[in-house]
Amino acid sequence: MNAPDIPASVQQRVRAAARHRCGYCLSPQQYVMGKLEIEHTIPRTRGGSDDESNLWLSCSLCNRYKGSQVTALDPIGF
Repeated sequence: MNAPDIPASVQQRVRAAARHRCGYCLSPQQYVMGKLEIEHTIPRTRGGSDDESNLWLSCSLCNRYKGSQVTALDPIGF
């Protein structure tokens, strides 16, 4: 989600902090079809804010898979 209500300067900082990679699958921007999206770690539907600390970079596949989830089982089982 590249919401117009998130200032371009904030979007640039989020992209730089993520090193222009998806925060989930780590795919770099140059290998992703389309632009990486600014997404909410805690979705707005779950009370998340547009604060920069709640924003991250995601490819569209990972962002759609995550949806409004905020928890998951650890596949390694630690």
